Amino acid sequence: MKKSQYRDVIKRSISWIIVIGLIGCKLIANPLQRPSLDVKLIGVWSGEYLEQGGTLKTWVQTRNADGTYSIDFSLKAPDGTIQSFTESGHWWIKENLFHEQTLSETPRPDKYRYFFKKKDCVEFDLIESEGYAEEAGTYRFSECLVADSPPAVFGESI
Repeated sequence: MKKSQYRDVIKRSISWIIVIGLIGCKLIANPLQRPSLDVKLIGVWSGEYLEQGGTLKTWVQTRNADGTYSIDFSLKAPDGTIQSFTESGHWWIKENLFHEQTLSETPRPDKYRYFFKKKDCVEFDLIESEGYAEEAGTYRFSECLVADSPPAVFGESI
């Protein structure tokens, strides 16, 4: 390798080290602003919610370790008709709030306070949602971990 090529390799290497260092400093300087995952929420969860009109909403949600999720919903109307659909997106924790954002519907995530009532059950309280029919703070529900939850999935994405 010629001296000029060697210098170019060194310059590029130093440039990359500086860029990575600056990114690292920014992340370290702002730890509360960095999204993270709560590993206790990874797995398969089930929940239900009785809506004001009498429709029972039930679901099974899979939260993956890569921050993706999918939810299979079933809505049973008071007249017995059933409607099912699936939703998918991304989830994360930021500033001690659970964030959930669908892939297609909303530009902003829904934000929830959450706490564990028991080891395997978590309660969510909606505090912010764009375009959601319920007012923030009035939509509360619980989810419980399904006993046969698969191990966390790394690297697979929706």
